Amino acid sequence: MLKATFDIIPDSIASENLQNNLLLMEVSDQIFCYVLYSRESRRFLGFRQYNLDFIPGKSPLEALSEILSGDEHLQHHFAEAYLVYHYTDSNLLPEKYFTIDLNKPITEVVYGNARKGLLLNDKVEGWGLYNIYRIPREVHSLLQQKFSAGKYWHYNTLLLSGIDQETIEGDMIKVVIAADKFAVVVFKNKQLQLAQSYHYQTPEDVSFQLLALALQFGIDQETASLRVSGLMDEQSILYQELLKYFNQLEWEQLPVETSTEEGFSDFPAHYFSPLLKMALCV
Repeated sequence: MLKATFDIIPDSIASENLQNNLLLMEVSDQIFCYVLYSRESRRFLGFRQYNLDFIPGKSPLEALSEILSGDEHLQHHFAEAYLVYHYTDSNLLPEKYFTIDLNKPITEVVYGNARKGLLLNDKVEGWGLYNIYRIPREVHSLLQQKFSAGKYWHYNTLLLSGIDQETIEGDMIKVVIAADKFAVVVFKNKQLQLAQSYHYQTPEDVSFQLLALALQFGIDQETASLRVSGLMDEQSILYQELLKYFNQLEWEQLPVETSTEEGFSDFPAHYFSPLLKMALCV
């Protein structure tokens, strides 16, 4: 069985009680993770993350299949199960222009047709938008077999849904750092400009892309608010790289009305805040 890279599920949690709670899973090219949440107590019970590309001789799909069949907590029936697909082929379209016939041409104009996949779309509640996206068909089939009643969204859909529009400042960039990619949401004069994910290999890749977006949308990186979450801390090279160009950097926090099991306190709150906030949106 593949070993988890993050494992914050206390031994005190009884497996038979998990079925009354919510399971939210995120899957991408290289990562599979999930969070357990109790709506009744508004408490996050656990988090577990796996890297899918660290097993010699096994494809990420084979690794995912092994996790789904071997992780003891995923063998239970949950009251609610949700899938979040974090793949980069994603486009936002105003609701008034959306028709399902546009899924394929819009995706292929932006990302080409070399990669085949399943085309899906989400309505982004509260924003007057649709998110059109492409995911690996075999990944969707595998997860649908395991969680036949599960509902699914794209990562950018729930990332936007979790933003309180009343808290948006004039010029603001939200960044979520993952191991294999980073998600960005850009606001100019409180107006949404972009919600997209990008692959990266070095810290300079991230700062270069953020500076390019700031230039594209006429944002002054010295005065704009940069709200950061995900797998980064103040000792990381990436954090120091961002500080070279953005003066107003602040960490995202968890909603004050929620609580977490003890194991979460061993890590900064912003490590897991994106996925935990998504659990409150579904």
